[in-house]
Amino acid sequence: MVIDKKAEMGIGTLVLFIAMILVAAIAAGVLIQTATTLQSRALETGKRSTTEVSTGIKTILLYGENASVNRSIQYLRHHIKLVAGSDPIKFDDTVISLDLNDQLRDYLYNSNHSCYGARNDEFRIRYIKNGTGHIDGYLVTGDVIEICYEAPREIFEDELIRINIIPKVGSVLTLRVMSPSVMITRRVFLYP
Repeated sequence: MVIDKKAEMGIGTLVLFIAMILVAAIAAGVLIQTATTLQSRALETGKRSTTEVSTGIKTILLYGENASVNRSIQYLRHHIKLVAGSDPIKFDDTVISLDLNDQLRDYLYNSNHSCYGARNDEFRIRYIKNGTGHIDGYLVTGDVIEICYEAPREIFEDELIRINIIPKVGSVLTLRVMSPSVMITRRVFLYP
């Protein structure tokens, strides 16, 4: 009598086949979840990179005041606007650094919209022109503002002035100018 063992081998193969399908399904789920996580991180990184590259500030005008008194500048006025396509810049997240030959000072934002009465470690802003999406405390497309701050000491004739406006997001605006060799007027234009 011949015994047929084919059925026993078929059940073992079926169990092994089902186990391989389960392992493949788990592995596929892990791969899909990993791909989704990586994609969301890549999108966030791309968005941040685009903001960093595309957000910038442009200097329109820089001048000093009160040179008629003793041929030196004590107060600086900086007119700026956003470059085309920039995201808004929040002043609370912005630092201005003023570097003279022997003095360096960092300034933080004070929300008082008067340029007068600023302490020596703060900058204030005055909106010259409001853009269509104007928000107080921000520089948005269409805004033109005047930044006001006091130098850490008097700035004399033929002196190098380095100014950095450092927003939290976006590129740093660096401006290097020389004060004129003769300063006798109340308002001394430094840039352009």
